Order: sequence, then C-alpha cells, then structure tokens
Amino acid sequence: MFGSVYAHHPEILMQSLHDMNAKYQKPRGSAYLFGFLQSLYIRLFGVPEIGFQIRSMYFRKALRAMHDFKPKKILDAGTGIGSYTFYLAKLFPNALVEAWEIDKNKLEFCKKFSKELNIRNAQFSFRNLTNTLGNKSKFDLIVNIDVLEHIKDYKKVLKNFYSLLKPGGYVYIHTPQLNQKRFFKRLDTWEHKDHVREGFDPTELTGELKKAGFRNITVRHTFGFFGSLAWELNHLILLRSFVLTGILYPIVYLPALCDLCVQNSRGLAASYSAKKI
Repeated sequence: MFGSVYAHHPEILMQSLHDMNAKYQKPRGSAYLFGFLQSLYIRLFGVPEIGFQIRSMYFRKALRAMHDFKPKKILDAGTGIGSYTFYLAKLFPNALVEAWEIDKNKLEFCKKFSKELNIRNAQFSFRNLTNTLGNKSKFDLIVNIDVLEHIKDYKKVLKNFYSLLKPGGYVYIHTPQLNQKRFFKRLDTWEHKDHVREGFDPTELTGELKKAGFRNITVRHTFGFFGSLAWELNHLILLRSFVLTGILYPIVYLPALCDLCVQNSRGLAASYSAKKI
C-alpha cells in the first residue's frame, strides 16, 4: 500500500500524526520492539492512516485519467515528508521532480531519505509558494495535496501555479471542504492548528482557478459517506491505542476503498484537476 517506503522510518510518521493531533498517545513498552513491529507493519500495509491512503487513491486515479501523460518536469508544491515526490520519481523515472517545502525539518529528512532510497531524479528546495513568480522553470504537472488550506494568500498561489506550468500542463489540488458533517460528535470540533482556513467551497475554489486562467477543471468530492466513515473510525481508534489501530486498520480500510467506487454528491474534501490551455 501507499507509503510502505517509510518502513524504516516510522518515527517521521509518528511525528506527522502528533502534528495532526497532539492527543494521540505514544505507545508504551519496549521502544525497540514497537519500532520493529511498526516497520514490519508499514512494509505490509503502508501508512495506517486512512486520510493518507484515501488522498493517495484519488491522486493515482487522477493520474490514470491523464491518458498517455509522460511529464518531463513535475513540481510537488508542499511536499511535506515527500510521499508524493518519491512516488512520482519512481513512476516517472525519466522526469525531474522538484519538491518545495517550508518546513526545514521535513525538508532535511526528505533530502537524506531520498539518498537512502537512491532516488536521483528528485530535488528538494526551501521555497514559499507565494513567492515563485521569478522562477524560470516550466512544469508539466504541479501537485498540491492538502497544502492550500495552510496558505493565507492562496489566490496568489493559484496564479503562480498557472505561470509555472507549460501550456498543456496540469495542476492537481486536493483540499478539505467547509462545513464538514460528522458521524461521531467527538470529532465535531476537529481542526488543524496549522490551518489558515478549515477548507474551501468547491464552487468558490473552481471560480478562483478559472480566474487564474485554468480550464478543463474537473472537481470530485472525496471522503464521501464511505471515506468519511472510515476516516472517523480510524481516528477514534487512534485516540485510544496505536496497537488497536494496527489490529483494526485492515477492516477500517475496506469502506475507504468503496469511496472511489461511488460518485460522491458531497464529501469532507475535494480534488481539482485543471489544465493550462
């Protein structure tokens, strides 16, 4: 599954979960034994966080919809711990993947991990997405997954994406939606401390993409009934126990798979694929 490359670095995943919610309790007992079991588990099942998996599913489906697409230059705009950069570098070995990030700790990890994975076609740089107009690079694909909600001047970022793309190039964006409905009341107050806004209205964001110059915009609701149910169950279990999460994750993963099999009329998030004509 997606994220299995992190099998030898479960600590970076634990940190990401803690950044998501500080209430997640660290496991007790032997750190060595737990670390070994974590590594084995991640190798078999990928990253056991439903949101991570669902976002990757929709992204890979969007790539498949770009028939015979063979990009030469790709930008992962806000790479985080590098999961999509590493995936794209392996998927398109003849392409150069540039990864931009403002978190220096994550950036340093990605640079070291890239060497460990022997990935030669990825470059990591400290870049602010609101200050990229001077860049002369032109990309065939720009990927921006769950980043835009962290940026105050997101309209400037959309314009920058348009200027950085080659004609015929694509941008893929994924971001939470506003007014999210929950199955479980305990998650009604869920919020991310680093978010400037908790989400976007799809109609509004589509309008801003058009203003930036994009056309052929495809919007898809993600984390619909099945996906949101799987996500909530996953995070409720995470609040109780990491061990229990590992045991129940394969079961919770099943409804997440169903999310891609239906056309959601609403969702917790949305994906946007747009083209520069």
